[in-house]
Amino acid sequence: MSHFACLVQRNSAADANRAALEQRLATLHAEHFPGETATFRWRAAEAGFMFTEGRQSTSSVISCQLAHPTTLELRERYMRDVCGAWTDVTGCTDHEILVSMTDAGPN
Repeated sequence: MSHFACLVQRNSAADANRAALEQRLATLHAEHFPGETATFRWRAAEAGFMFTEGRQSTSSVISCQLAHPTTLELRERYMRDVCGAWTDVTGCTDHEILVSMTDAGPN
C-alpha cells in the first residue's frame, strides 16, 4: 500500500475538494500500479503559515511514498499525471503544485 500526504491551504480549492482529489488520485494510482491501493492524510495550513514571494501561498504539497521500487521513467510519468489530476479538480496551475515521490528501494 502506498501513502499520500497532502498539505493544502485552508479554504482553498484543494481543501474544498479533498474527496474528489482522493478519488482521482486513487484511480490514477490503481491505473499506474494495478492492484495497489493508497491511503491519504491531509493537513490544511491556516492563513499566515505558508508564503510565496511574501504573499499568502496558494500552493499544495503532495507527497507520495510508494510501497515498492520503481523506475525514474515511471515515477516521472506518474508525478506528471498527479499534477494533471490536481489541476483538473482544483483549477490551480501547475506552478501551485509541489509533488514529491519516494519509493521503497533503489531503482
